[in-house]
Amino acid sequence: MKGLIIGAILSFLISVCDVYNMVKIQGSYMTIDFTTGFAIFFIFFLTFFNFLFKRIFKKRRGLTPSELMIIYIMMIVCCSIPTMGLTLYLIPLIAGIKYYSTPQNEWDRFIIPYIKKNLIITNENAIRYFFEGLPESEKIPWIEWLKPLSLWIPLILAIYLAMIFIMVILHKQWSENEKLNYPMTKAPLELINFNATNIFNNGLFWFGFFIPFIFGVFNGLHFYFPNVPQIKMVKWIGIFRKTLDLQIRLSFPMIGFTYFVSSSLAFSLWFFCLLTTIEQGLFNITGFGIQEFLPYNADRPLLGWQSLGSLIVIVLYGLWSSRKNLTKIIKSKEENEILSPKIALYGLIISFLFIYFWLLYSGISFLPAILFIFFAFLIYIGITRVICEGGLSATRAPVIAPVITNSFLGSSRLGPENLAGLGLTFVYSSDVRTFVMASVANGLKIVEEIKEKRKIIFWAIIISILITLLSSIWMTIFLCYKYGGINANQWFFVSGPQYPIRYIVEKIKNPKGPDWLYLKFTGIGAVFTIFLFVMRTRFLNFPFHPLGFTFSTIMMTNALWFSIFISWLIKSLILRYGGAKIYNKFKGFFIGLIVGQFVISGLFLIVDFITGQTGNVLFWA
Repeated sequence: MKGLIIGAILSFLISVCDVYNMVKIQGSYMTIDFTTGFAIFFIFFLTFFNFLFKRIFKKRRGLTPSELMIIYIMMIVCCSIPTMGLTLYLIPLIAGIKYYSTPQNEWDRFIIPYIKKNLIITNENAIRYFFEGLPESEKIPWIEWLKPLSLWIPLILAIYLAMIFIMVILHKQWSENEKLNYPMTKAPLELINFNATNIFNNGLFWFGFFIPFIFGVFNGLHFYFPNVPQIKMVKWIGIFRKTLDLQIRLSFPMIGFTYFVSSSLAFSLWFFCLLTTIEQGLFNITGFGIQEFLPYNADRPLLGWQSLGSLIVIVLYGLWSSRKNLTKIIKSKEENEILSPKIALYGLIISFLFIYFWLLYSGISFLPAILFIFFAFLIYIGITRVICEGGLSATRAPVIAPVITNSFLGSSRLGPENLAGLGLTFVYSSDVRTFVMASVANGLKIVEEIKEKRKIIFWAIIISILITLLSSIWMTIFLCYKYGGINANQWFFVSGPQYPIRYIVEKIKNPKGPDWLYLKFTGIGAVFTIFLFVMRTRFLNFPFHPLGFTFSTIMMTNALWFSIFISWLIKSLILRYGGAKIYNKFKGFFIGLIVGQFVISGLFLIVDFITGQTGNVLFWA
């Protein structure tokens, strides 16, 4: 019970603090990616003070590892919702469709008439005051928000429940049968089990901790005092006649996470990233490619479809090859799991049906709704897989589900009503850089440490979702009416709400059939991935991992490849010349790199809050 209460309080705190950060402070990003930075920040201080408490008061129990695990799971679920996971896409979009409509973009002609009025804000004053600030004489028009949110919140809960149910079904297969490594659980488990790991007495941990901490101190102070030297963490090099940028970025958390990834996958991530960069460079200098606006993969559109083909093979092959084990898991009577797999299956079916009928209500017809659900959850599962196996803390879909649906069926066949409905799905299926399924997957791995009463974890997750969802929505609406949304983070409140509508309006204005060039590159990616699978089964030491190819074209991989390379190189040298013993000894150092970055980023957010400064970003990915 103590863990649930503290977890609920911290979920609320993370939710409102991070929304405040994006609206007012606009500092370091702590919840937009799978790193769940705020969860690491708080678990560090919880475990450290718990460690000191037990040292000082030896007869006192403090928080137990099981309680700390419940708290951490609730926090990582919370981190997947307030900003990029949902709220800061949902709230600005349902208000911004009408606010950003102008005679020049003709949204009021091409898209607004086809959107269900119950799903967006229509009151002009409520919209204008949300983006420009509320006059002193006016009150927040909550009733205008209750109408659409009463329809949106049940959909979001159905999606989150479906994600939980899928992970309950897949977890045993991934964790016990396939032995996935779950790199992103290593740091919190070392902290939580501090009595066993002795992490706070580990000199290598503190050495790793203070490297990003000191870098962060210098860069944070440089923001306040320009005479303090700044340590640059990123450099861009123009290549292929400067049509592409090769990014050299130092990300201490990514170096830390990658240390716990298999060598073949770590190698494949950076190798295929460079290989596909060369491929795109050749496209650029030869003039082969497309000029069409492709959301979230505008600079490498064809390669995005190539990666999509690979992702389809990865997910479908994984499900098909494990079908017998999954059948056994569903039929089994697991007494000590967070939920019975059989109940999870029934719950998944009900959730899918609810999502399907909600999509029909929003204006999407039978076939596009089914296709959208299929690809949306295929992408969720595929990304969760690379999180659990590859520790790729910042990533997203190579192509998003509404774009796939449009490209497979053709905008001329879909028509304005279907396309308008697909535009609304961008809220939860587009820039999927964090979502509940991945947090639940890592949480289920952590919960393996709890030997009994695991069913409380399911309710802990549900409590965290409800608290975060409601508090982040409330905080976003409240702060935007107070300060004005257009003064907040420019992506979430200005560019982000316009991004999906621009794409949909373009498709309505210029309807065409299925995109065969895209589909061909999807086929190329699928065939090459099958080849990689065949080679891995035939040759034991085959160095290339299919997941590395799948996520090689993603913008975040292009940003993080150098950090992945650094970690892979260090690990390779350690294993070659030091063996497993030295590898295990250095785990503390790489965990320190992860924790140190988020501790200093969180501390400077507190400093920025106290001083009232904005825009002091220490960390992005």
